[in-house]
Amino acid sequence: MKNLKRITALIIVLLFSIAVVGCGSKTVAIVNGEKITKTQLDKVMKKKKMALEQQGATFTGKEGQMMLKALEQQALEDMITKSLILQAAKKEGVYPSKSEINKQIDEIKARYGGEKAFKDDLKRFGYTIKEMEELVAFNVAYNSLYEKVTGKIEVTDSEVQDEYNNNKDKYVEPAKIKARAIFIRFNDTNQSQASGQPAPQVRSEQDAEKMAMDIIKELDNGADFAKLAEEKSEDERFKSDGGLIKDVAGNSPYSRGSVMLPKEFDDAVMKLKAGKYTQTPVKTQGGYYIIKLESLTPEKQMSFEESKDRIKQTLLAGSKQAKFDQYIADLRSKANIQNSLAKSAPQIPTQPQNQQPPASK
Repeated sequence: MKNLKRITALIIVLLFSIAVVGCGSKTVAIVNGEKITKTQLDKVMKKKKMALEQQGATFTGKEGQMMLKALEQQALEDMITKSLILQAAKKEGVYPSKSEINKQIDEIKARYGGEKAFKDDLKRFGYTIKEMEELVAFNVAYNSLYEKVTGKIEVTDSEVQDEYNNNKDKYVEPAKIKARAIFIRFNDTNQSQASGQPAPQVRSEQDAEKMAMDIIKELDNGADFAKLAEEKSEDERFKSDGGLIKDVAGNSPYSRGSVMLPKEFDDAVMKLKAGKYTQTPVKTQGGYYIIKLESLTPEKQMSFEESKDRIKQTLLAGSKQAKFDQYIADLRSKANIQNSLAKSAPQIPTQPQNQQPPASK
């Protein structure tokens, strides 16, 4: 239940980065006569800014302020799009009734285990019941409008067959890997350059390599790999389970590519024989790995019969999304939109100042 609450709360934060339109305060945009106010935009921006700061971003200096201005413009564009969707849903007769909204809210409360837990989490993220009702209303309206616009789209058997014939390399069952690893960190100068701040000092690359080689010597002398991983590995994700590599769902063996590991790791593990470990440390950007392969099931080409349902779903989803994207573009082109921030909007920098880059897969 705790994990469900965290997930639901995160969805609330992400989805409610677009506020509903209304009255009051200075007007920053008008969409077919409906106003979006500065107060509403500021509320959205406060939450966006907080979310980015929690990821390590700062908004000081010229670049930081430019980033904030660009984020503000993007937030307003999102709010304009949301307004168009709500207007279209009402026009098409698919906007939810109060009873439909209440039913959805009750289902969410039930998943939380009761109204108190639900309200506590809303309060923790700074939202009201009214805002949650507006979010639910938008989600129902969006999904209903999406279905009305795209409901008649179909994918033929010949389209499915053509997709398989032309892209067989996409329909492969990935290799299944059961492996353990011991990771020894060294000072990552690339991290310092990317973040703009000094990275934590651990040890030199030379010292890390020596530590890794000493661990390999212990293994050569009969030491238990899992025990050494629990004692010495510096990858906190896996060390407590003897260095056993698992995907986000906790699966081992894991599918190749489903775990965030460096390319050098993947290349090395695929060269091992079951029961063997790497005889030299595997160097990656931030440290050295010692890897032991326990089992490997090679990748397999999937047959058309095995692939056809997945292909059909993928093609259908793509066709529907393209249709709906065009529908939204048409709404925008026909709408009377006044955006007071558009002329002064700067281009978004590629990355907020001091924000850590995403970990490479």
